[in-house]
Amino acid sequence: MKAILVLLVLSDIAVAQMTPAALLKLDGDFARVTSAKQLDTWMNYMMDSTVIFGPSNSTGHFVGKEEIRRYYKDLFAMPDFSMSLKPESAEILPSGQTGYTKGSFQWTVPDPKCHCINELRGTYLAVWEKEPCPQPNGPWKLKALFPAPEDGSACGCAP
Repeated sequence: MKAILVLLVLSDIAVAQMTPAALLKLDGDFARVTSAKQLDTWMNYMMDSTVIFGPSNSTGHFVGKEEIRRYYKDLFAMPDFSMSLKPESAEILPSGQTGYTKGSFQWTVPDPKCHCINELRGTYLAVWEKEPCPQPNGPWKLKALFPAPEDGSACGCAP
């Protein structure tokens, strides 16, 4: 009986541990949903406290599911909008509760003010964290997303 209990506890611990390969797969799944512009499914990857930063040459950031949903709902509805992520690497921090992925991105964003299309491309850093509630071994969710556009990546209308 003790052997079975030990085996069950060890298997539960093994399932709960995230590996870099599994985190890279999670980011890949997030990237596929992002490209498909599936807002409701995309929002399932967010925590209540998720922060998505705008590119360094844009204004602001978006905090929390409600604010993120409000902003991206309109973008995802635009026919000419596209957002693709290409995860390239992943690391798990020693705590085993947090990790990060790095990759490249390309966003195509129509600007209704000047009737132009902005092409943003560059690299991103995504911070992922095991959500503690409602279960101690909850799913991993996006904690923060930091895009860094390349020099020459267009953002905003030219004067």
